[in-house]
Amino acid sequence: MSKRKNSSPITGFRDWLGCLESVRDQRPLWPVLLGQALNHEFIRQRDSVDSYAGSIFKDRDNHPLGDGEREERLVARLYRAAHAADGCVDLFGERIWLIGFQWPTQGASAEKSRRADLVGLTAEGGLVVFEAKVATGTPPLHALCEGLDYLACLLRPVNFLKIEVGFHAWTQKPGKIIPEGFKTTRPLQTSKPKLVILAPESYFTERYSRSIRGKEWPFLVDAGISLIPSIDLHFAATDFKSTELWEPKPHKVK
Repeated sequence: MSKRKNSSPITGFRDWLGCLESVRDQRPLWPVLLGQALNHEFIRQRDSVDSYAGSIFKDRDNHPLGDGEREERLVARLYRAAHAADGCVDLFGERIWLIGFQWPTQGASAEKSRRADLVGLTAEGGLVVFEAKVATGTPPLHALCEGLDYLACLLRPVNFLKIEVGFHAWTQKPGKIIPEGFKTTRPLQTSKPKLVILAPESYFTERYSRSIRGKEWPFLVDAGISLIPSIDLHFAATDFKSTELWEPKPHKVK
């Protein structure tokens, strides 16, 4: 079949229009459009041939745990709490095996602080990045973009291979406890990844229930795991001490 003369590819705008037209209920349309735009950039970054120069899988089992309420210390505290038991946290009934924290994702001189806060695996081998915020941290949408950036970088082919190699060495350590249900688990790029925005309950219900920069985050929650088709997105509350994470109660948007 011959090509139609003067034909042009469908633009991204037409793809987005199709997504908007598929929404049949009374949900706000902007989260659907935002999700599609974020998904496009996520895929572009995930499929990039760029990679981090050094090792990515950092074995932090014996990393010193300092005092304080900074994000990197809070995630270390949660990691320790999980590994004092079987190594897992409970995300709304799904167990996630924590395999590291503060993993580098990008390494230029201006990017040295760009690290994935907390990293885990689903039982199916899907990579999970927890983007952690303190109660006074940056807004949920900022956290979402930051977490997507880290997750996409970790999923790049060369970076993911480094994670696979590091994971194998980590699980072969003498005395390493493998959680029940994870005996055959290994990182798999074919398993759908997750991004979890993780913060104290007050981050969601106090600071960003009033701020213009965060009061509309319940719309993102309503869109749920379908917001960005390439990943599962969750918002979770924590005290960074208990291994059980819970769903923050969304406020009503006025």
